[in-house]
Amino acid sequence: MEVLWEKGSATVAEVAEALSGKDGSAYTTVLTMMRIMTEKGYLACRKDGRAHVFRPKVERDAAARKAVRHLLTKFFGGSPGELVMSFLREEELRPEELDELKRKILEEGEAEGRKEG
Repeated sequence: MEVLWEKGSATVAEVAEALSGKDGSAYTTVLTMMRIMTEKGYLACRKDGRAHVFRPKVERDAAARKAVRHLLTKFFGGSPGELVMSFLREEELRPEELDELKRKILEEGEAEGRKEG
């Protein structure tokens, strides 16, 4: 998805080539994943000569929100706090990163409060 969001559209070969330096995915693996994502409604596909050109049907933010909701439901009992605590236990964050997280959490909470009030 990252490759397609960056490029706008691409063939399986183009995606596989873009990923070759990152995760070494083989063409057939990329093809399988792209077909699955098309079936699930994440990608659209059109024929261009012999090639199939894929493009994202969902925006990055929407896909990220859906993935986080799925993660929360499956592994954290729907609790965002449990997800954050799990992450904080596993990752070593620098003090300035923690400060930034606190700031963002407070800003989000204030924004939500303004929406409700």
